[in-house]
Amino acid sequence: MRAMSILGLDIGTTGVKAVLFREDGTLLGSAYEEYDLVCPRPGHLELDPLKVLSAIREVTRAAQAAAPGDPVKSVAACTLGEAAVPLGDDGRPTANAIVGFDSRGDDEASAFRRRVPNAEVFAIAGHGINSFHTLFKILWRRDHDPAVFDRTRLFTCFGDYFMHSLGIPPRTDYSSAARTLAFDIHALDWSRRILDAAGLPAELFPPPIAPGDAAGEIGETASKEFHLPRGAVVGGGLHDQPAGILGAGVQPGESMLAIGTVICLGVRLRQRPATESVMAANNLCYYPTAGERQYVSIAFNFTGGSLLKWYRDQLAGAELVEAGKRGVDPYEVITEGLPDDPTRILVLPHFTTTGTPYFDPRALGAMLGLRLTTTRKEIVKSILEGILYEIRLNAELLAEAGVEIGRYRAIGGAARSPAWMQIAADVLDRPVAVASITEGAALGAALCGAKAAGLIASAADMDAIVERVVRVERVFEPRSENARRYSDLYAIYRDVYSRTKDISHRLSGLEP
Repeated sequence: MRAMSILGLDIGTTGVKAVLFREDGTLLGSAYEEYDLVCPRPGHLELDPLKVLSAIREVTRAAQAAAPGDPVKSVAACTLGEAAVPLGDDGRPTANAIVGFDSRGDDEASAFRRRVPNAEVFAIAGHGINSFHTLFKILWRRDHDPAVFDRTRLFTCFGDYFMHSLGIPPRTDYSSAARTLAFDIHALDWSRRILDAAGLPAELFPPPIAPGDAAGEIGETASKEFHLPRGAVVGGGLHDQPAGILGAGVQPGESMLAIGTVICLGVRLRQRPATESVMAANNLCYYPTAGERQYVSIAFNFTGGSLLKWYRDQLAGAELVEAGKRGVDPYEVITEGLPDDPTRILVLPHFTTTGTPYFDPRALGAMLGLRLTTTRKEIVKSILEGILYEIRLNAELLAEAGVEIGRYRAIGGAARSPAWMQIAADVLDRPVAVASITEGAALGAALCGAKAAGLIASAADMDAIVERVVRVERVFEPRSENARRYSDLYAIYRDVYSRTKDISHRLSGLEP
């Protein structure tokens, strides 16, 4: 019998990756293409759907070149949350997609909060009311950009947009739908209560689909355009963080640690949480993933790994030159030779909307503790520390909600950096396990496609494949002395946001 492969697409904020696996989960090859966020004015951040689509075409072709003898049987995507592509009557985008950490939607969220109690929304949607949700970006379009809104007939998440581009009627998977705040996570359908309160028709959204259900097959035109075999099955995918939780093999008591453009911890819940009020009060969430009545909870910082990219693009001139001479990745040069001891520089990684627990679109980043003797390597390490302090803060809030984390499973490109992982173990004061497959999100997506194609029967089969192929290659244990010192520094870090919040808001209020 001819070998078959399954393709997982990971459509992110700054790039897309296509990863090819065999049916048993063995990695065959991958390809990555980067694109830029569009910033039409300060605080406004968008993705050009056509550029994303162009990148998808490139990576689907390149990834399959790694295994020409293993034709693709199925494909599914995991995608960034909250970004919605507006489509017109002709099926083409009417504008760019506004991403979640764009500053727009704050006024709309505040007005909505006055109409509907936050607790009621959380009980329906598994999320509290916050401006990063798709719902409020759409309301901003309606109120401030009617020329686009009036020409838009459908708002699709990027997974749906990919289906649409394949000529398949778009369907929004349950987990991505939940990130819009317009979805009832219990009825598994668009919420009439929320949409009526917002004054939006449910017809603005594609029909929902369960992760792993079949959406359609690749036709002749799409086959030529995306270099995918005709007849390959396209399945409902996942929001990228639940996909990562699935693909990393995270079990209760563990947490995914995904360091990409956004840094995220993600836990798996076996049942609906009993502490919804605690979660709602701290802007935590829970929502569906693959498997009937299965849920995940995530906490995150929107700046995340993009802060190191900012350093690379703005401050790493010398490191870029050195990387070019040596023919290595610039991040390898940037993160090598970092001081072993904790720095005494506190970086508040709020270079855009904060993420959990604050969801503050007017927050600003800060670096405290700089001296004339501060070195570039100390600055780099302090950036990594600050990102992880924010994760520790969220982990403590999850613990208050009854979700304890005993170990982290790291996925993503940062998992390949021993420097990052040791700092993570020390700051979080928990072991950090690096899995043999760091592309956990793409594997989670690919398994959804495999289920859609009938190659596997259930979510339990997905777990079995992950357990078989994802091995822990290395565990970074917290070093006791560094962990103790980080705990002292973290106690100070916890006060930085509250002490600087007013100053940040006053600065944000100035005219650009």
